[in-house]
Amino acid sequence: MNVSASAPGRICLFGEHQDYFGLPVLAAAIDVRCHIESSSRSDCQVHLELTDLGTGLTFDLDDLGEPPPRGYWLSALKVAHAEGWLPQDGWNATVTSDIPQQAGASSSTALLVAWCALIAERAGKVVDSVWVARAAHRAEVEYFNEPGGQMDQYACALGGVHRFSFQPEFKAETWPIPSGEWLLLDSREPKNTLGILHRAKTERLELLQAWSDDWDLLSSELPPDFPPSFSAKQRALMQGTLDLRSVSEQGPHAIREFPSDSANWAVLLTEHHRLLRDILGVSTERIENLLLAAQSSGAWGGKINGSGGGGTCFVVGPPEATPKIQEHATSMGAVAIPIQLGAPGVRVFQQD
Repeated sequence: MNVSASAPGRICLFGEHQDYFGLPVLAAAIDVRCHIESSSRSDCQVHLELTDLGTGLTFDLDDLGEPPPRGYWLSALKVAHAEGWLPQDGWNATVTSDIPQQAGASSSTALLVAWCALIAERAGKVVDSVWVARAAHRAEVEYFNEPGGQMDQYACALGGVHRFSFQPEFKAETWPIPSGEWLLLDSREPKNTLGILHRAKTERLELLQAWSDDWDLLSSELPPDFPPSFSAKQRALMQGTLDLRSVSEQGPHAIREFPSDSANWAVLLTEHHRLLRDILGVSTERIENLLLAAQSSGAWGGKINGSGGGGTCFVVGPPEATPKIQEHATSMGAVAIPIQLGAPGVRVFQQD
């Protein structure tokens, strides 16, 4: 039996670093994808050929062992075993990806989403994209007790452009695709995902708990005054968190109401970036230079993508600005990738 699976990368338009507070985010799947092609074996071995990395991995379904930190290939097999959707027979798989690696465009999550879908298909389990997203979250975040939220798994599994709400229950609302020519700019600068997530999440959670016992960021009521014990730095961090919540609400609604009128939402992309940079410290000098060069070339707006600390950013502008933006990015040692928003989510195909 041959089974293939693929999943898209994603950009986060509005809402980075707030899905783990239960707040909504707006994310778009993009038309760069990872691909896994597999064929059955007659034993219990699973062999992966990671073509882009020039290496391979082998697992024994009868003796999986414990995965190393961020060993998502194996953690997914472990979760499948624990939950009863691990196939009995092994397979060979070849893995390729068009998504910039470790750059904030969800390359790891897209691979894991496709991997979970492929495992389930090989086990004969009928699944939908929401199930795949949740399985990937269990294998990626819950298994390793990592600090990330759920945006990436849902964005890669469902595809399209969605506003994801997580409280009081999960909800995925289809959103219009905003206009313009979009470019994903890969800075080629390594990012520190877990370090930034720990600082952005843990520190703020502690301050929120100290702020009030009966108010949180999900409340529509006005927040209480800051405690006298808060330092000026802590007050600025919490005020910035409120500002991030506000722009992450304004931006999606502007896109929904005026998807073809960039003047109503592109400026909010840039404002969102400013807050992420100044409040959470997620940007870098290289990212800033790329965004400034794009703006000077005619981009309407743009922002860092994903957790930050390097990796990718994205910009949007009129078609005539694209060549100059690409030229500037290339001259700075970055890679400018034209992208289409609203790509299909996870796909699985089986051939006997």
